[in-house]
Amino acid sequence: MIGEVIVIGDLKLRRDVSLAEYERLGERMYDIVSRLPGFLSVKSFKAEDGEELTVFRFASAEALDSWRTHPEHIEAIKRGHSEFYSGGFLQICKVMREVGPFDHSHLTIPEK
Repeated sequence: MIGEVIVIGDLKLRRDVSLAEYERLGERMYDIVSRLPGFLSVKSFKAEDGEELTVFRFASAEALDSWRTHPEHIEAIKRGHSEFYSGGFLQICKVMREVGPFDHSHLTIPEK
């Protein structure tokens, strides 16, 4: 969708992090963001080399801003820096062009 905003995160957890607390906070954050207008999805992917990326999709910059400025999310960000993350990055991207979706199910592969 043109104008959609994608946030790509590669956040590294500290070795001594409480995984139970991190997961509890993550569940709470998902509960909040999934109810916000304009939130589309979040998915995480792990590569063979161990790098893990999380991709958030929002319908617009305004939808992302409502998440970014949500009071509980602001507190979670502070906790992330002080308790959970050793480093990482976020990239905020805007969809400029979209190709697809594709549906090739009607095509057949010719025999040789």
